[in-house]
Amino acid sequence: MNSLSSTAGQPGCASALREQLKRETAGLHRRLEAHVGLLEPQLSLDSYRRVLQAFFGFYTPVEAGLARLAGASPALGFPLRARSELIANDLLSLGMSRRKLTDLPRCTDLPRLSCCEELAGCLYVLEGACLGGQVVARVLQRRLGLAKDSGISFFIGDAEKTPARWTVVLAWLEGVVRAGARTEQIVASACATFLAFAQWLEQWST
Repeated sequence: MNSLSSTAGQPGCASALREQLKRETAGLHRRLEAHVGLLEPQLSLDSYRRVLQAFFGFYTPVEAGLARLAGASPALGFPLRARSELIANDLLSLGMSRRKLTDLPRCTDLPRLSCCEELAGCLYVLEGACLGGQVVARVLQRRLGLAKDSGISFFIGDAEKTPARWTVVLAWLEGVVRAGARTEQIVASACATFLAFAQWLEQWST
């Protein structure tokens, strides 16, 4: 079971773009999953807290870049989510002080975000991760006894509304391509996002 990204179970047939994205990011996706471990039976609260710290260090700068680019791009048709704020709330709920939260290192080797195709590729990764997040949330509830207000609001995300949001995101991706965006650049951006995240987690775990 993938914990970070999945398109399984979604209505309708996968488009050529979605199939290409899934195929060409598969190896990087597995590399990323290998350094998360949230579905491992031996997962502890301390391990989970450390994963959240790493996620915060990646999501915070990436979301800032997405917000800047989205403001200069054609309307998305859906609001961006500030998921780094959910991670921050989870860390605070799990006992981290605001000072230590502020001092957490941030990833600097980020995926490039300078055009619509790069926006699309990056969003494909981050929004797709929310589907797997629903699986992770249930595991964390069962194994660690956590709830939305006690450390898993990031993974709960939009909860039951997650599939509907993903459908909207996919429709936007298709619209971007129909409007002339280059598929190969979208795929390259998705790969760059997975790679940057995986490398950041690898650095964090050493």
